[in-house]
Amino acid sequence: MSFSSEAELLHLFRQAFADVNLSPVEARQLRDQLTSFQQQHGNVEHLRHQLFELAKERFNTFKDKAVIEWLEAASALLPASVAPTTTPRAGSAQVYFSPNDECVAAIRQFIIGARHTLDLCVFTVADNRLTDAILIAHRRGVRVRLLTDDEKLHDRGSDVRQLRDAGISVRTDRSANHMHHKFALADNRAVLTGSYNWTRSAAEFNLENFLISTDSFIVEQYAAEFSRLWEQLPEFTG
Repeated sequence: MSFSSEAELLHLFRQAFADVNLSPVEARQLRDQLTSFQQQHGNVEHLRHQLFELAKERFNTFKDKAVIEWLEAASALLPASVAPTTTPRAGSAQVYFSPNDECVAAIRQFIIGARHTLDLCVFTVADNRLTDAILIAHRRGVRVRLLTDDEKLHDRGSDVRQLRDAGISVRTDRSANHMHHKFALADNRAVLTGSYNWTRSAAEFNLENFLISTDSFIVEQYAAEFSRLWEQLPEFTG
């Protein structure tokens, strides 16, 4: 069976979606192509996100889009169907490099996969795709806290005020120096950290990196630093 690219799979899904009816023949074809895609280590989570974006194109009302966003968040909680040999070991790390679309998909999955708490300590938030994921988690009842740099609030494209206005707790450094961290914690069980800024430039142009680790010792160190900074820095109210 020849390898199917993500673009080819999306094309097949678009054809099947044209009449909003997945026939047995289409389902069998897609199943075979997806098996090939997964065996070649294609990014299934990014493809899943693209399918939800495809569905959103058909809807215009806020309620319709909210339903799709809820379904995407619920889907992200389901375990991935991967072979046991590709399942990350406990305490292992997944590593990503940009520019690469996989980076945004991995961060979105990390954010949307949080069940109880999501602590973000990032220089800036200016990629709408990540902002949307944060808002999905917040609306689902996850306690979200954001630490960020005060000067980046004034950047064009900054989404920090939007997040604050949605009810998310935000604190900033308010100093002449930068709050230059780029890490996040999900449920105090996993940490995402690296050079990667949460911007479009990081995804599309910059040479950046980040990793996601479930190593308990590493997670505890980042959680302790987040707690220290959260107690030290003032709440953003401007």
